[in-house]
Amino acid sequence: MIKNERKYVEWIEKNEGISKHEMASAIKSLKSISILIGEDLSEKNLFNDNCIEIISKKLRGLKNEKSISNYKVVLRHYVNMVENLRATTSANTK
Repeated sequence: MIKNERKYVEWIEKNEGISKHEMASAIKSLKSISILIGEDLSEKNLFNDNCIEIISKKLRGLKNEKSISNYKVVLRHYVNMVENLRATTSANTK
């Protein structure tokens, strides 16, 4: 499962400029990652580059390196969204 999936879709459409087909593929990839590692993806376990590496290590042996490299792209988009939301929230509370 992907926590904040709707926010992810809204954010990525606005900030990453990808097509609807690419968006569907990104969501499918995140859901696949979640199933493969047996964890929900959320701002609690996917919020920086270190988190991406931790998840990538969990995928080794389950997927080939090309697939993991492709997964890292969508994981990076999710991290970018989380960082942006945190920065926006922090700015709004000041």
